[in-house]
Amino acid sequence: MKLNVVAYLIKEGYEEADIINPKKNARRIGVDINGSINSLYIKNAKSKPKWSEIFTIHPNVDESIFYSESICGMFLVKAHSRLIAFTFGHAKSLLLPHVIQRGFGLRVSLNIGDSEQIKSIDKATLDKVALKTRSQTSKNTNVSDFDFEFDHEILKSISAVVETDDDELEIVSGYDSVSLYTKVSLEELPKIADRIMSAYESDKYLSSYPWVDFIQSVTDPETISNLNDRIIHNLDSQNYESLWIACPEIMDYGDFSGFVYTTRAKKGCSVCMHPELDLELYVKEAKLKFPTSIEALKRKQVYAYNSAEMQVKSWSLFRCLNGEVELEGDIFVLNDSQWYRVERKFSDSVNEYFKHLPRSAIDFPPYGTLTEGEYLRKIADGENFALLDQKWIYPQGIGTRIEFCDLLSQCNAFIHVKKYGASSVLSHLFSQATVATELLLNDASVLSQVNAHLDDTYLSVVFDKDKSPRTHRVVLAIMHKKQGEVHLPFFSKVNLRHHSRRLQNMGFTVELAKIDA
Repeated sequence: MKLNVVAYLIKEGYEEADIINPKKNARRIGVDINGSINSLYIKNAKSKPKWSEIFTIHPNVDESIFYSESICGMFLVKAHSRLIAFTFGHAKSLLLPHVIQRGFGLRVSLNIGDSEQIKSIDKATLDKVALKTRSQTSKNTNVSDFDFEFDHEILKSISAVVETDDDELEIVSGYDSVSLYTKVSLEELPKIADRIMSAYESDKYLSSYPWVDFIQSVTDPETISNLNDRIIHNLDSQNYESLWIACPEIMDYGDFSGFVYTTRAKKGCSVCMHPELDLELYVKEAKLKFPTSIEALKRKQVYAYNSAEMQVKSWSLFRCLNGEVELEGDIFVLNDSQWYRVERKFSDSVNEYFKHLPRSAIDFPPYGTLTEGEYLRKIADGENFALLDQKWIYPQGIGTRIEFCDLLSQCNAFIHVKKYGASSVLSHLFSQATVATELLLNDASVLSQVNAHLDDTYLSVVFDKDKSPRTHRVVLAIMHKKQGEVHLPFFSKVNLRHHSRRLQNMGFTVELAKIDA
């Protein structure tokens, strides 16, 4: 028969006795396949749906009618001296989480999937927003049709038709686990295990996806230990500049009330819900004790509640934790409990771009102790600088308002200003510049709205989108009290390059500026 068979690869060094979750009390059955004894683990469970409580309070409704029995199974096979766990039902829970080889399913999918017949991809952005998206097409196609930006996004999962020499349709997908839609029988499972292990060990994927290793998994235990020590040091010193938390899964925000940091609430009070995740708030509310440890971060939980204010998901704090660490000259990224090393050539190219991005010659006065808004209002004299901060424009067809920029200079610079902060703050600065400039080119009403805000100044925007070269430029100005050259976290440099290239492709010169305190 044909079905989706799901398989996990067990990390090297683990034997069968090391990987089974003892809390699940699964029953083991020995299965002989051609003289080789393999293990089948079975778990039975009875449960009732939460909504049954609506009716069980009625005396005529017997509670027992709502109970249903579920069963899951896991079959273990050895291939290439490694254990493969085939899971059926919700049998992943029978495995201890730390024994699963991360990224196994993605590599297998890239190697045996047809690069011209991709059905869908999951990707995550390389910034502190940690945006996760799923893209799929009405027909099978290649990765270029998914607008995947290899210098800005991490490929999380891929689904594709399998390359075969016959007409038998197979579909492969995965990230940690691999899901293969194929003909399955008991005797075929060891063959499937051997097939997917051969695919995992191949580097064929590099010919079709040469960029996929720009970000690589870190598997060396000593390196991981050193990186974890850096994270713990930053947490203990409450330095959150290169650390943040983000939801590790794609959420259904149509059925969502908020994230909860601790389920302990005062008597008579409900739990405190947050629309977004914030590490500093989590530390305070969940009462994280210092000095902390990786084990403590794995025990601490982040909860998600649905629109009925019921807990529907939870993850360890460590899985939600994201970070950037520089170690021995390399950039490392913590994402979804996994450390990644940014390929040296990729990091060098990002740093080289940042180094050669023009610095603005505009002489910005120091901001001292002023806030961003106070500073902008102070220097906007209407002659050298015109204030456009909080001056809203309403582009046609998008249903929201935006700021065109923060300042307009008499030297035709669209200036976007932001105080130095986390990458999410700086990413907003870069994104704001890109969105505003695209609207200037594509919506004729934008120019007239901007000039209406400039009526009381000596400045105006005279712009012809068809004229080349552009007479205006975009300046990205960062207010920072630290002395010296402007400094950006690596992820911010990645985002800066991404948005600067888009602006340059529109014909605009992009400049970076630092405003000192």
